[in-house]
Amino acid sequence: MGRQRINIKSIITKIGVVGLLTMFTQCATSQKMDETAPVTFNSPYYQISMSGIEGGGYGFIVYLPVKEPSDVVLEEAYFKGKKLKLERKKNEAVYVGRYTDPKSLKVRNGDLIMSGNRNDELKNEAPVIEESIPFQLKEGECIIGYVKDGNKGYFKLDKLPEKELKGYPMQIRQ
Repeated sequence: MGRQRINIKSIITKIGVVGLLTMFTQCATSQKMDETAPVTFNSPYYQISMSGIEGGGYGFIVYLPVKEPSDVVLEEAYFKGKKLKLERKKNEAVYVGRYTDPKSLKVRNGDLIMSGNRNDELKNEAPVIEESIPFQLKEGECIIGYVKDGNKGYFKLDKLPEKELKGYPMQIRQ
C-alpha cells in the first residue's frame, strides 16, 4: 500500500512538472504578431555572403529597404533560424542584418590545444553558442522586430527572396 502511494505521488509530480514546462515554453514562444507591417518595403531580399579570403567566413545578409518617412525603428530580424541585429545604413532608408556562421571562421590562435597541462588549454577560445530563436519559421519566412512609439512589436514577411550575389574576379595590382 505504501509503495503504491509513492508511485502515485511520483506520477503526479512528473505530470505537474511537464505541465509547468509546457506552460513556460508556450509563454516564451507566443510573441504578439501584427497582421500587417507598420512600414512599407521597397523589394526586401537577402544574399548569401562569402569572404574573399580563406577562413574569412560565410553567411547571409538581409536587406530591408523601407519607404520614407517612418516613425518605426526596425531592431532585429529572425531568418533561417538566426537572430540578426538590424542597422540602418547612413543616409539611406535601408536596414541591414548580417549573419556569419561562426564555424566558417578560421580559429585565430591556430589549432585547438590539447594538453595534460590545463594552463596550456586555457589559451583555447571558448566555443560560440548561438541562441535559439523564439519563432518557428518556414522556408523563406522572416520575422521583423520593431519599436513604434515606445512599443515593441513583430510582423512577418512570408517570403524573403534571394538575390544572387555577383562575384567579381580579383585583378592583379601593378
